[in-house]
Amino acid sequence: MRSTVFSLLLYPVLFFCCIAAIAQQSSQPATPVPQHLEDLSAAAQGSKSGALQSSPEIQSLIKALSGKWSVSVKFEPNAAMPGGADGEGEETWRAGPGGFTFLDEEHLPTPEGEIFLLGILWWDAKTKSFHGMECNNQLPYTCDLKGALNDITMKWDGKELTIDELETSPDGKKTMWHEVWSDITPTSFTQTGDMGAPGGPFNRFSTIHGTRVAGGSR
Repeated sequence: MRSTVFSLLLYPVLFFCCIAAIAQQSSQPATPVPQHLEDLSAAAQGSKSGALQSSPEIQSLIKALSGKWSVSVKFEPNAAMPGGADGEGEETWRAGPGGFTFLDEEHLPTPEGEIFLLGILWWDAKTKSFHGMECNNQLPYTCDLKGALNDITMKWDGKELTIDELETSPDGKKTMWHEVWSDITPTSFTQTGDMGAPGGPFNRFSTIHGTRVAGGSR
């Protein structure tokens, strides 16, 4: 009985306390939302309404190369490899979230050890061009942030993907790496890598032939 009476006395007090708290909150000025959060909210709303879409340029590249590929690699003879070299590896290409990026994961053998590589490609709507960044287990810093900003140029014309990368050796010597994915079909591609001084001429360094893995759909 005592508990019941106590509850009947307590409920009105709690009710009026809640009313007072709500009134106090409503009388306080609203805290402004930071601009960057407003921008994020607007972007999210735009994404839900379909306003934000990946570019036709990257959609075309995704359609051409997406999937899992087995690759045969041939390294041409050079000063470091007088007899050349051959090996087998794999590449997996897949779209990032929303199709705004395109990811290339490679596992390749080389005479200097295995390469594990992650390439990230995207379309810059402001410059109307592709950009990219490479992460490679043989790089001392793994991911080449500086190269992504200054040293890599990319082009996709609907048939061939071309990547040119300016590389600087520890002694300051400049070398251009020229890589092309060509003859791209639903089941195969050819990938060539050439090296030389900036402006050329270039010498063939490697040739890769890719074959789509069964079940490795686009």
